[in-house]
Amino acid sequence: MQILRQISMYGLLIIGLFFTQVLEAKVQYFLDRGEIRENETFRLKIVVQSPSTLANALTLDFLPEELERLSLQQFNNSTMIDGKFHSEMGWEVKLLARQAGTYTVPATKFGSETADSFTIRILPAIDELKEDNSPAKVKLRAALNLEEVYVQQQLILTVRIYRSVVTRHESLTLPKATGAVLEQLGDDRTFEMVQGNTSYRVVERQFAIFPQQSGELLIEPMTYTATILDENQSSNPWGLSRTKPISLSTPQYKVTVKPKPVSAEEPWLPATNLKLEANWLPANQTFEVGTPATLEFKIKGTGLLQTQLPNITFPEVDGVKIYRDTPEFQQLINRLGVTSHHIEKLAIVPSQSGEVSIPEVRIPWWNTVTDKQDYAVLPPMTIEVKPQAQTSQEASTQPVISNKTNNEQKINETGAAQADNVKTTEETLNIWQIISIILAALWLLTLILWRFTKPKQYGSDNNVMTSSSNQLDQNFKASLSDIERACKNNDAKTAHQLLLQWCRSQPHLNHIQNLGQLKQMAKNTELANQLEHLQASLYSPGRERPWQGQELANALQHLPKPSSDKDEQGLPKLYS
Repeated sequence: MQILRQISMYGLLIIGLFFTQVLEAKVQYFLDRGEIRENETFRLKIVVQSPSTLANALTLDFLPEELERLSLQQFNNSTMIDGKFHSEMGWEVKLLARQAGTYTVPATKFGSETADSFTIRILPAIDELKEDNSPAKVKLRAALNLEEVYVQQQLILTVRIYRSVVTRHESLTLPKATGAVLEQLGDDRTFEMVQGNTSYRVVERQFAIFPQQSGELLIEPMTYTATILDENQSSNPWGLSRTKPISLSTPQYKVTVKPKPVSAEEPWLPATNLKLEANWLPANQTFEVGTPATLEFKIKGTGLLQTQLPNITFPEVDGVKIYRDTPEFQQLINRLGVTSHHIEKLAIVPSQSGEVSIPEVRIPWWNTVTDKQDYAVLPPMTIEVKPQAQTSQEASTQPVISNKTNNEQKINETGAAQADNVKTTEETLNIWQIISIILAALWLLTLILWRFTKPKQYGSDNNVMTSSSNQLDQNFKASLSDIERACKNNDAKTAHQLLLQWCRSQPHLNHIQNLGQLKQMAKNTELANQLEHLQASLYSPGRERPWQGQELANALQHLPKPSSDKDEQGLPKLYS
């Protein structure tokens, strides 16, 4: 009965946890684009977690009345990404925003799942077609977000194609601007817009333009071509409708490009935002003398190309050496333009224990929103560095000395107990001395009998031991051949990996985790210097002179050899 009760309790607990997870399942909302304006259609995706939720009928009463419901469809998609199975299910609602404003979808319950409140912002309409009363079925519009910019500042050109009929064979030429860099901002965005009694299918395309010289920037017209149904022509005898080509062009734009302000500091970075970030990898990083720690450094610039991001010079820091890896660049694109990332991993190698301070990093940039000089600042950091860990041999011998000292102190403190302990110890030692003498005599007798009964075997065993020693030395050298080959090929990364793998395979060096620890154990000066050069090359690949590994290959013979070599070489002498 006791067991049945425990099983029932655990079962109820598991069921309770299951239902708790189900109750905590969250429904998520997603919009098909970030910028939505009045009189434009958009899609609201409702993603659920459970198939039972999807099986229920969905009513749209929870949506604000100001958003007109146009259609509702259910989806259940499954994809394979990087070898992992992903599924997504839910509903997609097509809505029409009739008025600008901010609308809130309240917290809603969908079966056993719940959704938090969700805000939808509708921007005022773009009046590109408000005063256009032409009967054209296809219209082309373009607009710039700014009329004047600084040199190298981002300028966004938005092009929209409005179609109230079906088009075929469409094409749109790219904008041309002499003395500027152009980037298309992602893929085309497609939606519908209602203007009066006419519904248009809208295709929106955006470009970021970065003028490279001050003065007047000319943006040449873009041309859109397509074919549409010719409503003025009757169909041919075969019943096929006739089509006609159309061609539309945007106007030429002239933009005033201002030079860099005299008061602006170097480097010149006209941006809407600039941030500096630094994170230790892993986050709970510990610091030890001679052990590299990884710091990930980021520069994030909004409204800047990745080629505009500066290369930072880190100040000299007492107590640490900083080695830099090759930076990586990312360029993200959205409706707000280009956002670039400069990502760099730094190897921080402490050279002394205690508190070590890394000073702040400051980058000046020109804020194009406030039109003022601004600064991106990475605050200073203080790390606590531990002393280098002792080797296994030092750690094993240290307690013996400590215990001996402690025993002497205890004996000196207690006189009466000391005498009793001495007597007991002497009696114990006498017994063990007698046993040791007997065992030693038996061992010596066995050795004498073995030697005189099998005299030929000594030479054989001696040869075997000598052969074993030679074989161990050959294996020691052979295991370094791959490292030596990598050194001669000047392959620093491979040499580093193989060298640490070799250390882990050696019983006397398996505690080595990095080149700093191996350098500390190296008794040969040349080997220590070459290990230092290898370490510097790994964390500073951008230095002027590439790493040359021949000298390290020559110094590999001075790596610490196993202590067992000496023991095995000494054994034959004992029996000679």
